[in-house]
Amino acid sequence: MTLENVVQMDCLFRDVWNIPVMKKVIKERFKGKYPARKSIQTEFAHVGGEAGLHFQVDAVAYRGE
Repeated sequence: MTLENVVQMDCLFRDVWNIPVMKKVIKERFKGKYPARKSIQTEFAHVGGEAGLHFQVDAVAYRGE
């Protein structure tokens, strides 16, 4: 499957102030067919300091039969 099959995304941020970066990438990559999305700030990435994880996405893709 491709990005065209993605229908839903859960976007986990270390810092939700980075949401504009995600919006820019989604506009560039999904070309007008945007998946439903939810953005959440979480402490999952606190280990590793500035070099640690900043963003994680869990996505659901659907291929119609």
